[in-house]
Amino acid sequence: MRISYIHSIILVAAVYCCMLCGCAHEPDIVLKTRTCASLPAGGRASACVCALDGKAYVFSGRDANGKYKRDLWQYDPATDTWTQLSSCPGKARVKAVMVAHDGALYAGLGFSGEQVYVDSCYLRDLWRYTPSNNQWTKLSDCPYANTVSGVPYVKNNRLYVLYCGGWSHSNDIIYYDFEADKWDCIPDSGKRIEACFAPTGAECDGRFFFGTGVAWKSQRIWYEVDVDADTWTRRASIPCRGRELCASCATDNYVYLFGGRTFAGDLTGGEVFAEYMRYNVAIDKWEYCGNMPCGKCENMIAFTINNTAYFGLGEDEKGITLNNLYCIEK
Repeated sequence: MRISYIHSIILVAAVYCCMLCGCAHEPDIVLKTRTCASLPAGGRASACVCALDGKAYVFSGRDANGKYKRDLWQYDPATDTWTQLSSCPGKARVKAVMVAHDGALYAGLGFSGEQVYVDSCYLRDLWRYTPSNNQWTKLSDCPYANTVSGVPYVKNNRLYVLYCGGWSHSNDIIYYDFEADKWDCIPDSGKRIEACFAPTGAECDGRFFFGTGVAWKSQRIWYEVDVDADTWTRRASIPCRGRELCASCATDNYVYLFGGRTFAGDLTGGEVFAEYMRYNVAIDKWEYCGNMPCGKCENMIAFTINNTAYFGLGEDEKGITLNNLYCIEK
């Protein structure tokens, strides 16, 4: 009996140590990464990104000095070069959203300020950027209060923004109609998951996947979402501990998840993750891919061009912003 008791104590201690130390183990699949050109502007965290016509566009974020930015950069993977474009006339910001639609970029929302409980710090403006003439155009303001860290998704001529934060977290779905230049909201129908902050999501082969975030604790949840029907189909949970402030993007059959942190009671508590993983859409299964070359990192960007996944920027566990960019080789 005493031996069994001791073995039980050792087992519990081992499990606890694994929980504290993360989910480190041998990768399920070994993927090769390649280092790409770094962002010339220096370190950048909490920026947003999207791809259009074979190029990536990185907007806003926070630099190495903690200053919010409103600049726009274009990355061309064909030449592995960055080009600075016209800055947005709106306020500098972090945790904005940006999507591509009909040959243009749509960017806005986010946070600008120092006080998280001041309503004016939550930005409601939306802008259209046209690459052909390097011009920004002001569009209708979003009338809703929660505008930070939402997950954008374009479908049926609408920009959907899921699970924005603000004074409180919300599971309402706000959307912008591109043709009508008008915002609207799909109130919670009771079908959705609990409101959470700083989730992530990506479209893969016409299907939209969404999850992670924090709702009193870090979430492991992963859903396939049909925004039109407001259906939320539970898929395989993310392995080990939950996380928020991850970056994600998708290739033909995989959704990649990069970095993030666990929640420990405040915005900067908990452990930052160095690992990245991928979700196999065909078999509803997660696979570990090892540690990222940048090490522990959160508030990163991730995007896909020509079915190649790119990831980088963000900040490490000490809050030092990074300007690295990598891609996963096929």
